Amino acid sequence: MDIEASSRKWALKNRKDHGTAQAGALIGKVIGEVPDAKKDVAGLKAVLEKIAAEVNALSAEAVDAELSAFTFEAPKSEREGLPPLNIERVITRVAPNPSGFLHIGHAKNLILCDEYAKRYKGQLSLRLEDTDPKTKKPLPDAYTAIPEDAKWLGCIISRIVVQSERISIYYEHAEKLIQAGHAYVCSCIPEKLQKNRSDGVACGCRDQTPVQALREWKSMLLTTKEGKAVLRIKTDMSHPNASMRDWPAMRIVEEAHPRVGTIYRVWPLYNFAAAVDDHLMGITFVLRGKEHELNADKQQYIYDYFGWKAPLTLEYGLLHIEGAMAHKSDIIRGIKEGLYSGWDDVRLPTLRALRKRGLQPEALRRYMISLGVKPTDSTLDWDILYRNNRELLASAPHFYFVEEPVALDVKGLDAHVAAHGPQSKTLVLPLYPGAPDDQKRHLLVSSALLIAKKDAEENAGKVVRLKDLVNIDLSSNAVSPNQDHKGVQKIQWVSATGAVAVKVVREDGSEHVGRAEAGVGELKIGTVVQFERYGYARYDHDEKDGTKLFYYAHP
Repeated sequence: MDIEASSRKWALKNRKDHGTAQAGALIGKVIGEVPDAKKDVAGLKAVLEKIAAEVNALSAEAVDAELSAFTFEAPKSEREGLPPLNIERVITRVAPNPSGFLHIGHAKNLILCDEYAKRYKGQLSLRLEDTDPKTKKPLPDAYTAIPEDAKWLGCIISRIVVQSERISIYYEHAEKLIQAGHAYVCSCIPEKLQKNRSDGVACGCRDQTPVQALREWKSMLLTTKEGKAVLRIKTDMSHPNASMRDWPAMRIVEEAHPRVGTIYRVWPLYNFAAAVDDHLMGITFVLRGKEHELNADKQQYIYDYFGWKAPLTLEYGLLHIEGAMAHKSDIIRGIKEGLYSGWDDVRLPTLRALRKRGLQPEALRRYMISLGVKPTDSTLDWDILYRNNRELLASAPHFYFVEEPVALDVKGLDAHVAAHGPQSKTLVLPLYPGAPDDQKRHLLVSSALLIAKKDAEENAGKVVRLKDLVNIDLSSNAVSPNQDHKGVQKIQWVSATGAVAVKVVREDGSEHVGRAEAGVGELKIGTVVQFERYGYARYDHDEKDGTKLFYYAHP
């Protein structure tokens, strides 16, 4: 298969899987199939951009028709990480609590559910579980932020369901269970209730007739005070796990809800609402963390009482995030106390923060799929995630950036340039390795240069190589007579004339200030660049004094 045919094949699949074909995500696919394409990455990128644009202009029907002519080996994730399902069509859901914005831990569930939905030509729904207006109070901004973050990850959301808009549905099903004798209102004090459940002893409330239970239920809806009664599902009081015994389904919360105010005072708890919603939404497959294993058993009672078929469920191990604050409650407190500037503070592992730093959604997707669906816990490996991101940023523009610049007046540089080039005192370099001829960067060369303070101190008195230009002797600040740069330390530099003021905010919140080559001044906001010998960073905005502010991504 030639480069163009392979490019079209993978562009069609990328369009089918993700809604839009993205040239940058296809480079590795084509090189894997046509190894010779690696010889001219710039040319390959140009072909992919052209073909991706053509494919994105096609109708969905046309994409399907062309795809039918190609065969695809099952991806490694399917062969190893994501087990096959004994199911014809996947109708699945992700169900975050909108008490905060999504962080990298949420990305695992979102991406894996999205992958399964696409693989089995199914649908992925987003359900916002906002039925706790007190201890996990919903955050108004999260109702829009969560769908936006899911879209940024490349997830195709077929519908959005908000639980606080479905309270009457939960009431209806609660009353059906009461009338059938499967639920009752318990008014025991907490201490007595805890002892009864621990001992496997039923309380007197359990003996209510459906008529009595329904009367107590109506009181809950109207007058019973918060904490004085809960609706319980009848299970098995001799169950070996005490938490399974007559678990709570509905409780009174008199706190105002930020979305529906005080219209409702009785709210469903997780297992009851999830079971009802999963059935009514037609969910056939549920993928969730292994901490929910017991919840599946609890919800089975609801399915059995209503005669419903339970969805297929798979559980996976937790993803631990070392060295980063991942608990929403801690983040909320930090924002309120002014420790963090917001949910996109780059010190946080939120998707907003990662996006701000220049992490590509496809890098997250590749990493999460590689983790797969395994029962064992794992720890986020930032190095692997960053490696994925670097691969996707193969065509990111390269520039020189000197942190804490010190002036360097290089003796003999003008004469050296006159004798050896570059012509017109302008050094022309590829915008990135392998860039096509029409993508260049132009560096002004003059004797008045700037180098990083750290480089000046670490190489004092030594011969160094000004990258792509000349060897200089820092003991005399003059052009070195020996221009053999093998084994010589290379350092970046910029001309003092035209240098652009830059500030880089690191992932720990610290700030690095310096100067960058003039081409940085022409960047579009949102561009991710590689500052050579420093790392990748995303251009975010200009400060009042004109300084270009970047957020550091990774080495």
